Amino acid sequence: MRRQAVAPLVLGGMVVGCTAAAAALGRPAWAAALGAGLALVSWAFEYLGWRRAKQASFNGAVAVALGGMVLRMAVVLGVLVVVGLFDRAAFATAALSFLAAFTVSTGLRLFTFPTEAAGPRHEVRPQ
Repeated sequence: MRRQAVAPLVLGGMVVGCTAAAAALGRPAWAAALGAGLALVSWAFEYLGWRRAKQASFNGAVAVALGGMVLRMAVVLGVLVVVGLFDRAAFATAALSFLAAFTVSTGLRLFTFPTEAAGPRHEVRPQ
């Protein structure tokens, strides 16, 4: 199995796990699925941004990184605000599910992209 396939599988499992936990605790299961699903969407935007930035020039890569960051934040906050406006009780469930899945996503980033995060290694020698 490729490393890039691990993160969406684990985050999909987080959607199921958060939904089951919310249902067991008597909280809205749809909100838990939506919150954890937002972490999966955020990861997908990040993955697509990394692929695009690797092909771009330095300035293009910075633009892709900044644009992707703004887009991910706007989508997540926008959906959470809409949930909060229509169902205040579900907002906490959605936000906590997103936070749990996003934390797992952040940990998976270290496993998924170990070589890309390190970048090329340069050795500095004294003259």
